[in-house]
Amino acid sequence: MIDTHERLSDAVRFPTCPHVTRVLGQNPGVYTMQGTNTYLLQPPSNPLAPLILIDTSSPHTAQQYVDCILTHLFHLGLQSGVREVFYNGPHANAVLKYTDKEKHDAVKLQQYQEHIEDPRKNDLMLVEYGPGSGWVPNSTQDRRLPHVEHIILTHRHLDHVGALPLLLKTLKERGCPPPKLWKFPSPDEAQLALDPKGRLTTDATLWENLVPGTYTGFSPFQPFHPIMPGLMISIIDPKYRHLLKYDQEGQPKWNEVPEMVRVSVKCMRTPGVTADSVSLILQEGERGVFTGDTVLGENGPARFTDLATYLTSLKVLVALKPPAIYPGHGQAIHGHSAVKAYLEGIINSHSEETDHISNVLRDVANGKLGELMHEFHETNEERKRQKAKYDEEFNSGVPARKVKQDKRTPEQKAKDKEEYVAKFQSSSAALGWLVRLVKQTADEKKLWGDKGNAKGYLSKLEKDGKVKKTLIKGPKMVGDKVGEVEEQEAWEWVEEGV
Repeated sequence: MIDTHERLSDAVRFPTCPHVTRVLGQNPGVYTMQGTNTYLLQPPSNPLAPLILIDTSSPHTAQQYVDCILTHLFHLGLQSGVREVFYNGPHANAVLKYTDKEKHDAVKLQQYQEHIEDPRKNDLMLVEYGPGSGWVPNSTQDRRLPHVEHIILTHRHLDHVGALPLLLKTLKERGCPPPKLWKFPSPDEAQLALDPKGRLTTDATLWENLVPGTYTGFSPFQPFHPIMPGLMISIIDPKYRHLLKYDQEGQPKWNEVPEMVRVSVKCMRTPGVTADSVSLILQEGERGVFTGDTVLGENGPARFTDLATYLTSLKVLVALKPPAIYPGHGQAIHGHSAVKAYLEGIINSHSEETDHISNVLRDVANGKLGELMHEFHETNEERKRQKAKYDEEFNSGVPARKVKQDKRTPEQKAKDKEEYVAKFQSSSAALGWLVRLVKQTADEKKLWGDKGNAKGYLSKLEKDGKVKKTLIKGPKMVGDKVGEVEEQEAWEWVEEGV
């Protein structure tokens, strides 16, 4: 994963939009790429201003992610005023213990000056201000963490909501006020509850994992404030709240408040990846769009549940003409032309994928399944030999002289081909066979997501009357291994003219 994607910083503020800081979810993987992108939005006027957090991380990396968020919040706190030094070092405590109380301030000042002149003179003398220390009042203001006022979830995937319970609990332990939680209610909640895998991502399951008192709920029975299309979620720097005026109907005049002291997002529905997916349009600075998993910063199309709805959402984003896209994974995309080209490229790639599946099914209908599967098998074996050469060089540090060659005789190759082709004699293709032929991979981790998308393409072709679903008996494949014969769902090309 690291070799195929550009490395991203754990936390970075975008120079083109000082309102936005991206914090990585610390959960890299096949589908999460470098990790989930979460975003902190804050008015640039004051590092102690409240924040909006968009999405969280996975359950298994919740602690690493929460540590990363807290570190950034502490950095914001340090920007707010005088840097504090926490006197809990053994040497400092020992000196103060045997010094008269009236001389403590003078001793502290002396120790601090010595520390400034040579910070490494005595590592045990002082401990710099950090997460282990407390907030101390000074002459101008109370030192504190800037608090997260709103947490917005773009959709229900676990790599975007899984760290929420631990984050809320940790913020409460740090003395932060409980934030409001925002999410679009899942329209397919009932269907998800009936699915053993889908049940993990229902709103009800997420509610059960939240600790009461760590959040500000919509009602005693509903933790999430419901997102509605057109909803505006806003933050204003408390120091400049007097600048916010209201019209005769009591509506705030946000456009009259300087952008440097406010930050707000407008919600819009973009279903397709999931039924509850939303995108958020930033109203300040670069005015980009936070898309969740509707758009990935690289690596092509996202995994979707409904192809037609997903394509409609992408076309809506194209029509919006955003100057920037802040995706759920991968690099941000900046510039009107770059964003338009990228979104249109995703839309075109789905059309190309549908055509690719159609071509494979046509060949299968013409009796070429066995040859196609054998060709895939031979290509995969060659790829494995190349990988073995790479692994040998990587582990030994010495270039391998040559790739291990296929030592079979032509007669043996012909016999093996005949036996392999004989296992795949059908005018229909099982889903596992079809995805392997289209994606040219035997990696089960990648195939898991590709199968979901393939079902979407096949469903569209079925509605168009080009394919039909059937049941066949054929070998079950796991990775690149051909298993026992069993009954499987398959797809057959039925368009006239085959």
